[in-house]
Amino acid sequence: MYFNDDDDAFDEDDDAARSVLAALRDAHAALTLETAKTLEARGNAGRCFREEISNLARASCEATKATIRAACARAREGRAANVRRGVGAVWEASKAFAKAPKDAVRGVAAGLVTCARFVKDVDDEMRALGEDEEGAAASTRTDEDDLRFCDDDFSETEMANAKALRVFVKECVALLKALILPTVKEKTARLEALEPIVDACLEFQNCVEEIGAGAYPPQDVDDLKVHVRTAREAGKKMFECVRDAEIGDDETENAFARFDETGASVSLRVD
Repeated sequence: MYFNDDDDAFDEDDDAARSVLAALRDAHAALTLETAKTLEARGNAGRCFREEISNLARASCEATKATIRAACARAREGRAANVRRGVGAVWEASKAFAKAPKDAVRGVAAGLVTCARFVKDVDDEMRALGEDEEGAAASTRTDEDDLRFCDDDFSETEMANAKALRVFVKECVALLKALILPTVKEKTARLEALEPIVDACLEFQNCVEEIGAGAYPPQDVDDLKVHVRTAREAGKKMFECVRDAEIGDDETENAFARFDETGASVSLRVD
């Protein structure tokens, strides 16, 4: 009934339409109650856990409200299309709860994983710098509206800088992996020591994204140096959080040492 723009169907079976909305309302009320009980029961579960659960609940609430608003509209107001979109949003919001962190430490890990996706995107984008091949060049469409860069767009100095930054970003990804793994594996940790890692990771992510964007011409070498330095400082903060939370391992220390050494060796030149 809701997926078709047929107002007559509601006139014939209005009770069925109302029962659908009532079921959705009851399910939403149950979810809201369970979320509140969970947050109350785990009041000391940490900021990251509470924020993650609250955000998931908020997304579910907005999707449910949008679906109900769409269902209450008339056919000429785009009811069918809006209901389909709303149902899809409710479905996705519901699935997200299955992947929600189960405790405070996993709440921290979820924040790190989100940052890691953005950092990995930068690494993927920069990986091809300086590696033009005939096949790749031939398959790349170039015209005046194309905003992508080719190796020919870089001066010799700019390409040398981009390659140095590419190596550094690769080590940034490796560091995050080494920090995330022990965080995911551990069920307990000194939460007060670990939680600041999320804020440091956000700063780390922002710096890596600025490095990725700034590696393309025209390069502002002074700004790039600042971003590299700030990323190193944020990386050190993250490492210290894991160490102080007593969940680090040998690979964590090795990855940080490689990251720090690579960051120290980044030498950017000015044309």
